Amino acid sequence: MTPAVEDSLRTASTAYRRFADHCRGAESTLPTRLSGWTVAELVEHVAWGAAMEAAALRAAAGLPAPDPERPDLAGAIAAFAQAATLEIDPTTAVALPAGIVPLAYAAPLFAFEAALHAADLEHALTRRDRPLDGAELAACSLVVGPMLDLLATRVPAEDVVIDLVGLGDGIRLSATGGTGGGWHRGEPDGRAATTTVVGTAHEVVMFVAGRIDPTRLDVRGSAEHARRFKSYFPGP
Repeated sequence: MTPAVEDSLRTASTAYRRFADHCRGAESTLPTRLSGWTVAELVEHVAWGAAMEAAALRAAAGLPAPDPERPDLAGAIAAFAQAATLEIDPTTAVALPAGIVPLAYAAPLFAFEAALHAADLEHALTRRDRPLDGAELAACSLVVGPMLDLLATRVPAEDVVIDLVGLGDGIRLSATGGTGGGWHRGEPDGRAATTTVVGTAHEVVMFVAGRIDPTRLDVRGSAEHARRFKSYFPGP
């Protein structure tokens, strides 16, 4: 594995352990900032996610992969930690529910998911937003742009350019409106941005993930497209 892949998998394991630590004694019926989800439902989702990722890594390494259908949290996190140490070529295809991706992309995606949900749980328990740390943000900077490519759905009627500034080198999202239009990332056409969203790296990640609304960031140009962002890019 490359250092970047190793760092991302280590970051994911650390975030999963932090999630498990915060679960101890947590009130399962507490609401989370994820609409309609309690702490118990978040825990169930994270257990499934960690088990699924562990199974995907084992399969990529050519090892038997257990069924992650209804895992317990401790077992799932332990399985992920073990699978994260397997020696796998970064170009190896990893099969995920959303599609088949190389390990070089899957690893920071796992870190992003683990860090995000650890932050979700901490927010539910404390009502404070703990900033993602440097290792978590480094993984996010690798995965957020490609993730938005996969998430893009609704296209506005008009041409729109959204710049996200503060995470890595920034992300440009360009939409060609109308019938047959679509979203493109990094469109080098020299157009001025319709909407620019500026924040810290943590704030940009939380905005993209739908955890904070655009009023928490510096929005320049048309605020309408910042408000509509999650309708253009739903999830995760």
